[in-house]
Amino acid sequence: MEYLSKLFGSPARVKIIRLFTFNPEEVFDRDVVVQKARVTPETASKELTALARASIVNRKTFFKEVFRPGSKTPKKRKTIGWVLNQKYPHLVALTHFMRVTLSVSDAEIGKRFRGAGAIKLLVLSGFLVGEREGVIDILIVGDRLIESDIKNAVNSLEAEYGQDIRYMIVPTEEYHYRRRVRDKIVREIMDFPHKEIINRLLKI
Repeated sequence: MEYLSKLFGSPARVKIIRLFTFNPEEVFDRDVVVQKARVTPETASKELTALARASIVNRKTFFKEVFRPGSKTPKKRKTIGWVLNQKYPHLVALTHFMRVTLSVSDAEIGKRFRGAGAIKLLVLSGFLVGEREGVIDILIVGDRLIESDIKNAVNSLEAEYGQDIRYMIVPTEEYHYRRRVRDKIVREIMDFPHKEIINRLLKI
């Protein structure tokens, strides 16, 4: 990310470009960009303005469902958002570049989950290993797992990868049971391309 930051101006710009190029049909308002790219509102506004000037994204007004305080029924509100400019002349090259330069090391991924509990097995699958059809992207097996810390780690990776990550948390004993009965979801993860970042199951 460091060399890309120097090329594009900032880590925030790289993450926001990935968010749009990896979700080409989606319209994002500033609040969603802040949430998904994990940047400040001020940074999001600055970068969106720069990308719009470069014709990489276009401003677009759309209706967004919002919940007012005390109401359980959403109401539609007109909102200003941004969408990838499909006519940007270098879009194919930019999208390809964003994908081939996307690299978060195994060590870095493991570090993101440090402190989230006694993780016995951490497996990458789905799009994280190049399989677009996978049902789960990260499998976390362990005990005394802290779901809030796991969610925070996943959110940080989503900001890097520019797209949602599907993850599954399974207690160790339940994981062994699922393996014995050939559980469909676990089988689809472990019997197809995957990568084990952490495996301490043999030490149990």
